[in-house]
Amino acid sequence: MLKTKAKRTREPFSKASRSRTRRTTLSLPEELLKKVERFAAARHQTTSSAITYLVESALRNEPESLKDSRGILEMWRKSFLGMTEEEQLLVDGIILGEPGTTVE
Repeated sequence: MLKTKAKRTREPFSKASRSRTRRTTLSLPEELLKKVERFAAARHQTTSSAITYLVESALRNEPESLKDSRGILEMWRKSFLGMTEEEQLLVDGIILGEPGTTVE
């Protein structure tokens, strides 16, 4: 008979969570990487841990309206509310008349 250990709830940044990570390659501007490395050193973390923390923080603090594309489309729709179709075409850069003529 095999003995099994009871599953425990683990903290999100514990060593056990490392088994659920994936390796990836990021291309970052050199200055940004230096800032992240300084940030990690100040917190006594690896660069990977610091990047994980920073990305999770940014995503957690993202405004609700931007978390899905419907929010963005709703903001776009509201920005054009009250404009005539002609005004919307002008905003889009669509030319309403023949080149060289004046449109009133």
